[in-house]
Amino acid sequence: MIPWSKADFGRAEKIAARRVINSGWLTQGKETEKFEEELANYLGVKHVVLVSNGTSALMAALIAHNIGHSDEVIVPSFTFIATINSIIGVGAKPVLADCDIKTWNLSPEEAQKYISKKTKAIMPVDIAGMPIDMEGFRKLCKDYKLALIEDCAEAMGAEHVGGKVGSFGHTSIFSFHWAKVVTSIEGGCVAINDKKIATTIRFTRNLGRTELYNPKKHGAHYPFDAYGLNFRTNDVFSAIGRVQLSKINRYLKHRKRLVNYYKKRLKSHFEFQEVPDYVRRHANMFFAILAPGNKRNKIMKSLFNANISSRITFPPTHLNRWHRKLFQASRLKNTEELGKRILSIPLGNKITISQIETVISALKKALK
Repeated sequence: MIPWSKADFGRAEKIAARRVINSGWLTQGKETEKFEEELANYLGVKHVVLVSNGTSALMAALIAHNIGHSDEVIVPSFTFIATINSIIGVGAKPVLADCDIKTWNLSPEEAQKYISKKTKAIMPVDIAGMPIDMEGFRKLCKDYKLALIEDCAEAMGAEHVGGKVGSFGHTSIFSFHWAKVVTSIEGGCVAINDKKIATTIRFTRNLGRTELYNPKKHGAHYPFDAYGLNFRTNDVFSAIGRVQLSKINRYLKHRKRLVNYYKKRLKSHFEFQEVPDYVRRHANMFFAILAPGNKRNKIMKSLFNANISSRITFPPTHLNRWHRKLFQASRLKNTEELGKRILSIPLGNKITISQIETVISALKKALK
């Protein structure tokens, strides 16, 4: 089976994990601090706070911005469900907006339509690792005095003409899930320049405590100075993440090569995500095609029969079985159109050109 994604997980990652295991300190500690420092240096941001996954990063960011009951957060329906669930999880209301039919991202113009007196934040998403219209969203949030929380879960390494995604100072979150460009198996982080927000997130991830166990003290102390949850990561994951981050430029080049190969061979058969001029580097966390007409199910079945894995990324949130009861009045034309046609095909740090060639052949055969 050609997998939908395959991480480059080898000897260096195993050595890093073994080093931590042999140290006797496995939970969040010095290795996590080093990973945070290296991420901050890479992104060009003052503070990075590591947490257990991308979803907890979103929730911690919302909590740090005092977003909760009766507050509204504008968010695209076309996104991974964690984006929406994080808002629900802190007691706030997701206000679903449509995406752009060409870029698949939420636009500032679309988001502005949904701003109300209850709006506290806008949470745009870098779909597949493509940067949002950074200047447009920053201006919009400044004009309306709203928090900008960017879901960059898929965009580590992506670049806007103004700089790396995550480096613009507003609150940005990333994921280190197994399928991402950089993986720590599981994990996530919040990148921010605001020291107060960063400190609040550190409290939040550790059940309201800032200090971990201090071996210089006579026993453990448990002062809880704020509200918090258990969003901690661990040093095994952080050690693996540090190795992965050191290889990010190689991964980004490899993914771009695979995507360019797909596009060259499939451009007369399928449509793809359009990349605007303000994008200097697409992270290519996943690659998706738009199937013509009503042929997606046939294509998926044909790929499966050829031992090729694929994904629907993403079903519209407002049409999901559980969520649609919350968004009964929603009618989002572009999101629904993409939801009917989109199909994500194999891409990853260890996916080969030979495998891509097999996928391309299978796709062309499925269209006959």
